[in-house]
Amino acid sequence: MRRRDDHEEEQAGWLTWLQGQLAERGYDVTSARSGDKTRVSVDAGIAPSTLTRILGGKAPDLEVQVALSRFLGIPLDELLIRTGKATEADFQHSRNESGQTAVSSENALTPEELAVLAGVPRDDREWFVTMVRRLRRAGDAHGSAAGGAAAEG
Repeated sequence: MRRRDDHEEEQAGWLTWLQGQLAERGYDVTSARSGDKTRVSVDAGIAPSTLTRILGGKAPDLEVQVALSRFLGIPLDELLIRTGKATEADFQHSRNESGQTAVSSENALTPEELAVLAGVPRDDREWFVTMVRRLRRAGDAHGSAAGGAAAEG
């Protein structure tokens, strides 16, 4: 059974991690006057009051974690583990031994999805998407799937 102070330490770690993830994406949610809490709410598609509760220490419910997962480009299982809602043992990971996520060739990823999965900073994503599309076109123009396949991951 988990001790109460263990959960509080875990929650503090989650909040620090979340603030770091948001800061990496250009959002300063630690400053009351930055306006970034509102930007995060809008960009992530969650209510401002919900974000305030999360930043105040309340673990988000599943629906909000799904929205945060999509917004941050972080696997949902990682968020569930970080918030203490699940453990690693609760998941069967689709990762190979190198830690990379497996991608099915049946469902090609969009350049935007590739940018998020690759961890491309928000400011560089437009450039990244343009380059992936050019690589795909170059592969198609030369009658080769290699350019497109390489660009798809």
